Amino acid sequence: MEDIELDFGAITIDNATFKGEGYRFYEGLLAQMRQFKESPVQVLQTDIVHNEAIKHIGQDVSRTRSSVEQALRSANKQLKIKSAAIDNARELLSVEGSEAEIAEARLEKYYEYIGADKIDSGEYADLPKLMEMYFATEAPFETGKDKKNEFPDAIALLALEGWAEENDVNIIAVSQDKGWKNYAEESARITLVSSLAEALEKFQPHNKVASIIAHIREDSLLDEDNHVLDEIEQAIINSIDGYDVWVEASSYMHFEWEDTSANYISHEFDNDDKGLVKVRVVSINDEAIVLKVGATVEVEVEASFDFSVRDSIDKDYVGMGGNVCTTTESYHTDILLTLTGDFSQDFDDIEVTEIEVLETIGHADFGEVEPDWRNEYEDEEL
Repeated sequence: MEDIELDFGAITIDNATFKGEGYRFYEGLLAQMRQFKESPVQVLQTDIVHNEAIKHIGQDVSRTRSSVEQALRSANKQLKIKSAAIDNARELLSVEGSEAEIAEARLEKYYEYIGADKIDSGEYADLPKLMEMYFATEAPFETGKDKKNEFPDAIALLALEGWAEENDVNIIAVSQDKGWKNYAEESARITLVSSLAEALEKFQPHNKVASIIAHIREDSLLDEDNHVLDEIEQAIINSIDGYDVWVEASSYMHFEWEDTSANYISHEFDNDDKGLVKVRVVSINDEAIVLKVGATVEVEVEASFDFSVRDSIDKDYVGMGGNVCTTTESYHTDILLTLTGDFSQDFDDIEVTEIEVLETIGHADFGEVEPDWRNEYEDEEL
C-alpha cells in the first residue's frame, strides 16, 4: 500500500465514548483501535480520562456483584437450593480485587492491546493557563454552570495540548462534549470529531478511502441484490436468534412472561442527504478493509404471558389463563464489514470474511395485555 502523509499523528478518546461503546474493548469499533499498535499513530490516554473510566467501570462491577448476590440469595430462599451449592456458585462467580482494581486491570490490558500511552497531566498541563481559563470562563468552562465541574476536562485538554506541542504532533480527539468541542475550535493542535468511526476514517489513506467508497456506492454494493447483502441480512438474523428480549407491558391483572423470541422482518441502511448509503472506512491494510454502516432493523417479538388475580381471602394468586402476544419493534445498529478481494472488479470477487452486528433487540413494548379468553373458554368446553 502506498505511503500517505497524514495530518494527524495521535488519537485520544474521552470516557463518554468508551461508555457509549459499552466498554466492550475487544468488540466493534474499540477493537479496531488495535490497528494503531504497530503504526506511527500514537494512541493517547490522559490520567484524567483513565481515572474517570476506572470510576464508571467500577460502578458497573459493583452493580453486577450486587445483582449476583441478590440472585444467589433469591435462589436460596425461593428455589430452596442448598446453601453449599449457593456457596459454590458464589465462589465461581467471584472475582478477586476491589472494583477499582478490576477496572484498572481491564483498562491496562486494553492499553497494551492497542498500544496506548498514558499522559501524566502534571507533566504537560499548563496550570497558570488553567487558572486563566477558569476566571475568564474560556472553554471548556461554560457560563451558567458550576465551573468547578469542568476542571477535569480542562486539565485533560491542556495535558493533550502540552503533549502535542512538545512532540510536534496534531491530535484527533473523540468526544461529544460541548466543552471539548469549544476548546478544540480554538486549538491549533487538537481536532475534535464526535464519533470513533469518523476518527478512524481520518487515519485511512485518503485517496484509497475515496475510491473504495465511491465504488461501493456507485456500483450499489449495498443497494442491489448480491451476496454481500445476503450475508448482512443473515448476520442480523443470527444476532437476533436466541436473544432474550426484555418485555414491557401493562395489565389489570398480575402477569408473568416467558419464552420470548424475535423474528427478523426487514432492515434499512442509513442514507445521507443524497440517498446514498452512509459508509465509513475504519481500517485498511494490504489484505482487507473494514467498513461501518448503520441500519434500522424491524422485528416481530413474541412472548407468552400467564395471568393471575390475588384471592382476597386466602391471599394466594389464582391462575386466569394465558396468552401468546406479538408486537413489532425496531432498533438501530451499527454493522462492521470486513471485506477482502479486488475492489476494482465485480462484487462477486469480493469476499465477506466477517460481519459484526453491534446491537440487537433489547426490549419490546406489548402495551395492554390480557388472557386469551376465547381459547380459555374453548378449553373449558372441551
